[in-house]
Formats: sequence, structure tokens, C-alpha cells
Amino acid sequence: MYFTSQRMRFAKKFSLEIFYCLIIFALFIYSFFHNIPTDKTPIGISSDLLSIGDRGFYINDSNLGFGYETFNGNFLYPYILKIFTYISQVFGEDQYSQIWNFIAISSTSIFSIITLFLLRISSYTLFNERVAKITSLLYIINPYTYFYSLSGGVTNYVIIGVALVLFIFSKMITINNGLLNQKNALNSLFLALACIYLSCLRPTAILFSLTILVLCSYLLFRHLIISGTNNKINTISLFINLIAILICIYNLNDSINYSIAHISYFSNEGGEFFGYSRDLLRDKLDFSSGSIIYRSKMFLYYILWKLSDFVSGISDLRDTHNAFNIYQVGPFLIRVVTGLFILYPINLLSFIGILMNIRSLINNNLYIILIASFIAVSPSLLGVAMARYLIMFYSPFLIFAAKTIDELIFCRHLKI
Repeated sequence: MYFTSQRMRFAKKFSLEIFYCLIIFALFIYSFFHNIPTDKTPIGISSDLLSIGDRGFYINDSNLGFGYETFNGNFLYPYILKIFTYISQVFGEDQYSQIWNFIAISSTSIFSIITLFLLRISSYTLFNERVAKITSLLYIINPYTYFYSLSGGVTNYVIIGVALVLFIFSKMITINNGLLNQKNALNSLFLALACIYLSCLRPTAILFSLTILVLCSYLLFRHLIISGTNNKINTISLFINLIAILICIYNLNDSINYSIAHISYFSNEGGEFFGYSRDLLRDKLDFSSGSIIYRSKMFLYYILWKLSDFVSGISDLRDTHNAFNIYQVGPFLIRVVTGLFILYPINLLSFIGILMNIRSLINNNLYIILIASFIAVSPSLLGVAMARYLIMFYSPFLIFAAKTIDELIFCRHLKI
């Protein structure tokens, strides 16, 4: 009777995680026998060429085995893919086999399950059980959650890192009254390790990590100055952060040519913006000459275009970016429906939640992770904005969207 009661409590506590695992398992089985179509190559275990995203960039015959001749990205994800290839070769298979697909997809699927757990714990720690359940549901109903789990791409590697940073933040805020007075240097060590991990994946993740580490270091240094005491734990935490900052800067320098190339591409993006040629928009919105009034007007139009392009892109409300090259009608329509009815409402609710809790964010220093997330997606303002770029860093935004929904349902405002 006791064990039955324990099992019931366990099942109730982790019901959403169990439900999500069952969905992932069902999709696993389905993908053994059927490809899941995307804009490009299919995803799923039975795919002949698994669409991990930028596959030719991460797996090629260059000296490093990834990147292009003139530049390369960060090293961690390509090396992980090499490990998958080595494991597959043990079974006499290569990177185009179902074994390779199985390993890659298993990794990202496991990461997605862990991310769900971290999100639930973080939102529960910051708010309450209702917000935790709503956060979990928002994560589960998003089709991209399953897409990135079944693609084996780098996205879920970033998502779990951001979720881990959020989890560490939630613990530090609860235990240490923000980040002003560290009581355990292990918190800083874990945070630094999570940021270093992210910095090895993508340049945008480096921006996220550097922002986290720099702002935390500033708070630690300020506390040491204000307190006027030799706090050994804060000193050790500051030293750990500075080492992590140097590693992140090294990783940023290692991929700087990759970042510059993409900024150039972003600022000269082709295609259409809601049916209007981007190249034609650039020609018409030239504010380099003319009267002050004319240039001011063109600059205002340019800002409106970029903001609209950013919001529509990160919410997948396309005709934007390269949608004109998409030949698969089904995936395109699913993408638009997902953006219109799931991503855009979540983004809007998250923005409202942040505004409603702005004072608590400042008092508890949770603003640090939100600023880091905004900075990480800010390059999308230059041109190419895609949901993937936001989803990599949307863990904290999900929680605030859930907080808004909770307040709307129960008609009361709860502070952190």
C-alpha cells in the first residue's frame, strides 16, 4: 500500500514529463518507418539525410571537419557529431545511416526532456506550482519542441544550456537574495561552467554567456567594494567568473570571421517581406542623402521595417526571410500556423509578463538573464530573424508567458 501511494505521488508530480516522454517515444517509433518532411531534407530516424540544420557547415571535408574555407564556427557541436560518426562506424555504418540518426536524435530528445524538467523546477522556484505547470504545457504544445528533438540539430544543445543557467539563477535568487551576496562558490562555478559550455556552441550563445558573466561579476565586485570586507566566497566567485569570461572571449575570437560573415549576410538579406522585395525596400529607404526631414522620415520607416521584420521572423509569421524558396507546402503552412497561434501569443504574453514584473526583476537581479537573452537574439534585428534564434533562448520568456496566463486566470498579480 505504501509503495502504491509512493508511485501515485511520483506519477502525479511528473505527469507532464511522463506525458511528454510518451509523445517523444511515439514519434521515435513513427520515424523508424516514415520520414517527417521539413522545408529541406526530412527529419526522423529513417531519414536518408537527417536535417540537422546547416549540415554542410557542421560536417564536411575541410581541415577542421566543419566550417568553410574562409571561416568556421564554434567547435563543440561538430565534435559531438564526429563522436556520433565514430560510434556508428563501430557498427559498420556512416553519418547517413539510421544508427547515426538514432544517436543524434536520442541525444536531442533526452536534452528536451531534461529541459522540460529544468523549466518546471525553475518556474516553481521563482513563482508557484501553477506557473510551473503552465510553463511545462507551453513547452509541450510547441511543435518546434518535437521538431528540434527529432532533427538532432544544435538548437536543443543551446536550449538545455540556457535552461540550466535559468535553473542556477532561480536557486541563487531564492537562496542568496539575488546575486549580491554569495554563500556558496559552487553556484558561481556551476554558472560559469554552463556559460562556458554555451560559448562553445554558437556566437549568439557567447553573447548570452558574456552578458551573464559580466553583469554577475559587476554585482559581485560592487558588493565587495560596498561591504568593505574581505569576503573570500565572493572573491572566489569573482575569480571564477573572470576565468569564464576569458574563455568566452577566446571562443568569440575563434569564430569572429563566422560572425562577421553572417552579419554581412543578415544586412543584405534577399527575398520578400510580406510580399515586398527586400532589395526594393533598401533602395527606397535610403536615408544617406536628402533634407533632414526626408532622412528622418526614411530612418523612421527603416526602423519600423526592421522591428516588424524582427517580430514576424522570431514568431515565424512569414512571408519573410527565404520562404519563397520553400517547396514543401505542408511544412510551410505548419510553420505559419505555429507562429500565428503559438509562438506569437507566447511572445506577446511574455512581454506583458516582463512589464508586469519589472520591479521584481530588478530587485531580484533576474533581469540579468533577460538582458542576456535579448542581446543574444539582437543580431536578428539586422535582417534575418527566425524562430530558432529566439527558441534557443526562450526559456525565461516561457516562464513569464506562463506567469501572465496564471495572473489572467486567477485575476491577481503575484510578485517573485
